[in-house]
Amino acid sequence: MSKVVINDGADAAERRSLARSISSAFQAFHASLTLLIDPRVASPYLIYFIFQILLLAAYLAGNSGRPAHLWALPVGGVTPEMLGHYPAHLLLLQPILGRIEIILEIFLKSLFHGATVYVVARAMRRGKPSLPRAFSAAGRRYPHLLGVSAISSAGVYAAVYLGAWLSSGIEGPAMYAVLGGGIAAGLIVQSLFVYTIPYVMIDGSSAPAAVASGVSLSLRTFMKTLLVVALPFMLTVPTILLDLKAEMIALRLSPDFMIHNHVASKVMELVSTYLITASATVIFLARKVARPAGTSLDIDAR
Repeated sequence: MSKVVINDGADAAERRSLARSISSAFQAFHASLTLLIDPRVASPYLIYFIFQILLLAAYLAGNSGRPAHLWALPVGGVTPEMLGHYPAHLLLLQPILGRIEIILEIFLKSLFHGATVYVVARAMRRGKPSLPRAFSAAGRRYPHLLGVSAISSAGVYAAVYLGAWLSSGIEGPAMYAVLGGGIAAGLIVQSLFVYTIPYVMIDGSSAPAAVASGVSLSLRTFMKTLLVVALPFMLTVPTILLDLKAEMIALRLSPDFMIHNHVASKVMELVSTYLITASATVIFLARKVARPAGTSLDIDAR
């Protein structure tokens, strides 16, 4: 199996110069956006976005009877009867769907991460992105995708929820400072694992090997990698801030605000996730020698 090409001189220069790191990160963003000339490159995440909207529609349509019992399960203290009353089911939309999507992030979205890395890699190698082949390749690597997704998601959620827990008894600016610290820690954790899926999908690495190699690569390119993760995340900050006060805003304006905010957050998540995954794949491929022989994935242009 081939190795990632290590250019210690370039890495050291970027570590010494913030300007070099910023330039490299924006070059990766530019390459990621240029790839969108072929809409198939963004198709895996678009499909997942449509699935999220359908999940929202199912929740809004199933707030009574047996479906209500299922929706009440993820959040303690919520009864099916509560979901049958307006506007309770709208005010509970965020915590219920949020808990469900944490599970989906690990067990389902990992496939879409893998498929996106595949189509981005094919496009970078001037091949023709193919969704059936992308999901087929991701399916073959699913156990390893699931493994790295579970590890990275656990780290990110632990950091974010620790900040949320510590800030729960605080008011005013201090609350936002502590909560922001948790989010910053989550971004650092995410940046450490952002190359694990390219290692799984492109190098054919096992989950443990992908974690070890991915963290090592991230540390060598830390500032550039952190920028690639943090800057797209900024697109989601407005909806995150609205989430913190969503119930209060909904009660003052209209309970339907919960629906609008949820859809807006998923749109921002779609854009942010694509930029992070595609840019990380661009950086990964820029450091690669020829495709490893014998892997289950062929990204060579044909």
